[in-house]
Amino acid sequence: MPAFLSMRSLKLRLLLPYAALIVVLTGVLGGMTYLAGAHTVTSLSDQMLKEMAARMRQSIEHHVSASAGVLEAAFPTGMAAAPDILSNWQPLRSRLWAATTLHPRTNDYVYYGNVAGQGVGLKRLADGSAELRVRSQGRQHRRYYSLDTIDGQQRFMRTERAMFDPRNRPWFQLASQVDHHTWTSVYIDFGLKDLVLTRARRVLNAQGKFEGVVATDVPLRALNDVAEDLASSVQGLAFVIEPNGQLVAISGMRNVRVADAGRIERLTAHTADHALVQSIYLQTRQHFNEAAPKTHEFLSNVHSMHFQDADGQPVHAAFVRVTDHAGLDWMAVVAVPRATLLADVSRLVEWVLVAGVLCLLLALVIGIRLFGRIADDVRALSKAVRRVGKGDISTSFHSSRVDEVGDLARSFGHMRQELFTDKLTGVANRSALNHVLTALTAPAQDDSAHEAFALLFMDLNLFKLLNDRWGHDNGDLALQEVGQRLRSHVRTGDHVARLGGDEFVVVLRGIDRMDTAQAASDKLVELISLPLTTLQGIPAGEVVHLGASIGIALYPQDAQDVQSLLKHADQQMYAQKACQPASMQR
Repeated sequence: MPAFLSMRSLKLRLLLPYAALIVVLTGVLGGMTYLAGAHTVTSLSDQMLKEMAARMRQSIEHHVSASAGVLEAAFPTGMAAAPDILSNWQPLRSRLWAATTLHPRTNDYVYYGNVAGQGVGLKRLADGSAELRVRSQGRQHRRYYSLDTIDGQQRFMRTERAMFDPRNRPWFQLASQVDHHTWTSVYIDFGLKDLVLTRARRVLNAQGKFEGVVATDVPLRALNDVAEDLASSVQGLAFVIEPNGQLVAISGMRNVRVADAGRIERLTAHTADHALVQSIYLQTRQHFNEAAPKTHEFLSNVHSMHFQDADGQPVHAAFVRVTDHAGLDWMAVVAVPRATLLADVSRLVEWVLVAGVLCLLLALVIGIRLFGRIADDVRALSKAVRRVGKGDISTSFHSSRVDEVGDLARSFGHMRQELFTDKLTGVANRSALNHVLTALTAPAQDDSAHEAFALLFMDLNLFKLLNDRWGHDNGDLALQEVGQRLRSHVRTGDHVARLGGDEFVVVLRGIDRMDTAQAASDKLVELISLPLTTLQGIPAGEVVHLGASIGIALYPQDAQDVQSLLKHADQQMYAQKACQPASMQR
């Protein structure tokens, strides 16, 4: 018996160093895996939230920037205004009609007032007709007329009871004091029961003196929908806020509320009854005091932060200022609790630790191999995330694993799909286009020259007529068919993206000549003009088709940065559209 105990003690003493080695290696490898997993959690969440904040900024800029072109169409730069609006009535009325045709979803009301107190406004209605509001004399009440076409006869409807003098309106007074575009403060339209912003610009007479102001309204309800969509995709919070703490848009609720006695008022960071909104506003409001950003590249000036909410739970957030030359200054914010954002990733880290301890206790070699495989997958996923962040949107990470690592790989693929694919048409979206263009125009790491490419900015013709006659469901089917035609026509390596509405962009790599780009553009116009085949409920024998106006920008001849390329192509597209009959522009 003593000999048996002695032998047993000897074996224990011999195994003790190996057991200690196993414990040490388990702790070291487990700790390294935990740190790697934690870093991946932070890196991936920051990258995704920054992408979403940048997408919100782009949506805001796209929503409000169209108003500049609307004012230009109503009163082109350099056009002198007559002292009496009736002296040049028909051209003025036609320009207002054309201006409301450009972006009827966001700018369906354009108006003009002069120093004599005269005023005219044209409001496009859902059926394509218009309501004309005219004050032809300084002390006259406005008269309302109906108008069916751009050159149709105006029919008297009624006279407004209240006295409307454009000279007393905030948009007139603000624009009269500056020589550039300006925004009014955000205000509540009590007819819409929602927030509205007005863009205005002064107009000069033939002597170069101030004669009047042209303006257009921009409803902001769509921005609330953008915030709602972004927040719901990650089960978080998204909002847009002004320097004074008033909310422009917020997910999960309306941006206005009914107060005492039925009075409608705006929500603020303090009255929204959302502790996270107030906390984020208090931490980010000092950024409003910084100089406005000079560049609006996709991920430029987007910041992230980590903090704890009132319950002590970790929160990840990303925010970015939204500014323009007309005085817009907002902050777009996306925030998600860490546990909600990447719960699968956190569970993966915990699983790796437990699995690592068990495997190392069973066999050191098996444990090392298991940790090695997991670490390789985590590192590969981290590299994929970094490549996507640098603009390589084609990067993917595939895993045949059926555990949490495989779930994370599939989650990554799903998030990449959500970020870079237009949900309606299946082609690339605005975020993907910015990634591609940023990568193609990024400074070269060596002395090699950049690859030339052509950017084709496309706006569909006759799309509004299709929507009005055959319904929005058929409008969606038409957009899907156009997207598929474009994608099947371009070469491998080229890119097709939908900016929104009926606007598409095609990037043709390796093209450096305008005649080659124009030939490709002509083929795309022919392709789009073919009869549509997927519409529903079209009578037998009825042929429905679209057209397209395409503007071209060549890199690097026409511009060397993303925004300038898009602007150049957009201007070329509008110049081409302006040469077409008004009936083809809708």
